[in-house]
Amino acid sequence: MAEVDTARTPSLRRRLFAWLIGPAAALVVVSALAAYATAYRFANQVYDRWLTDTTVALSQLVTTTFEGRITIDLPTAAQQMLDSDQRDRIYYKVSELDGTFVGGHRGLPEPPNVPEPGAEPFCFDGALQGDPVRVTAFRPAGTTFIVQVAETLNKRDTLALEIIASMLLPLVALVAIAAIGLWLGVRRGLEPLTALAREIGGRSGQDLSPVDVTVAPLETQPLVRALNDLLARLGHVLSAQRRFVADAAHQLRTPLTGLKTQAELGLRTSDAQAVRSSLQQIVAGTDRTAHLVNQLLSLARAEPEGQVTVRRERLDLSRLTRNTTADWIPRALEHGIDLGFEGGEPLWIEGDATLLRELTGNLIDNAIAYCPSGTEVTVAVHRDGPRALLTVTDGGPGVPEAERERVFERFHRVLGAGAEGSGLGLAIVRQIAERHGGEARLDAGPGGRGTCVRVSLPALAGAATAG
Repeated sequence: MAEVDTARTPSLRRRLFAWLIGPAAALVVVSALAAYATAYRFANQVYDRWLTDTTVALSQLVTTTFEGRITIDLPTAAQQMLDSDQRDRIYYKVSELDGTFVGGHRGLPEPPNVPEPGAEPFCFDGALQGDPVRVTAFRPAGTTFIVQVAETLNKRDTLALEIIASMLLPLVALVAIAAIGLWLGVRRGLEPLTALAREIGGRSGQDLSPVDVTVAPLETQPLVRALNDLLARLGHVLSAQRRFVADAAHQLRTPLTGLKTQAELGLRTSDAQAVRSSLQQIVAGTDRTAHLVNQLLSLARAEPEGQVTVRRERLDLSRLTRNTTADWIPRALEHGIDLGFEGGEPLWIEGDATLLRELTGNLIDNAIAYCPSGTEVTVAVHRDGPRALLTVTDGGPGVPEAERERVFERFHRVLGAGAEGSGLGLAIVRQIAERHGGEARLDAGPGGRGTCVRVSLPALAGAATAG
């Protein structure tokens, strides 16, 4: 038995766990992104308020001289306040409406639009010396200058991260606890499958009894039913094999014993004529044994449990039967049998050509074996409504009505028939017919004389004459 590479075999437990924990992990990621956006927006609101207040306060330090020149007088305390931040750098800029620089840092980005006089300060994002900054622009009422204050984003990022950490840590812990619970739950939920595997694995090779469906979880009951169906079909196959072996052993014992007896007789005598007679008996016995073996193999192929697939194809039953009949003419002539065929136009069916030839051959062989010399045997094919009817009629001694059904049983022979045979020919015929959705029966011949075996098979609709 080939070993299973468990490292590459997908684990149902891991797959279920991944499907359950995957959405939870995705939820954490989405929650983190949403929380970060919310936290950053909140941090922006807090520090934008401070930045706005600073801008308004700074605008109060801007004055206009009698000559109309704008100046800014920034006290030392105010400058120290701007420089006192430990995390961020703060910049300011005062400029006239025409862009003339008044004071502060020249590199501050210009506002996207000119502030309305006396309107609330507005904030926008920009960059200064390669660093991202948040900038506020304000124009006091009745003035011709703009005051801008900018700040780097370190405090904002830090506050946003602190907020998100405080929000996500409990969520991550909850997901971790849920993951442990899910793993244990999946493991516990799959325990019935493990128990089922132990129960089946502990059986002997001969135990094909069905598994109790009621003890299996609802979701696994279809699997258990399918397994029971497989066990039942396997049981039929094994039964057919055991029956075949028993039948073969029983039927081969007698001819093999006869062969051994004739061989021993030939060894014990020095008479050439007696030795020749023993050899002739051995040859005849070998022929009968070979025929019996072929019949047993044919029966094994014809049985539904034999696992031989019927290769259905569209074929002309009339042509197939006519050709098979022609193959048996030399054998019929040896026995003095007048073998003929009657068939009209093509009659199309779906079936396995090999098995159907075997069916026809067994019917002809059976008729030749049980009919005396000078008897007529007629093979005929014609349509009977939606069915194709194959008949083999002979003028032999016939079969008593009480025996007509029993002759389809294995190894059954009609007493007093006076012919040797395996008793398998008609059993094979019925098995092949049933595998093709048909039936086989035995009746008396025309006028109540002889035998007529009828095999009825489904014909293809509208295909009586079309090729």
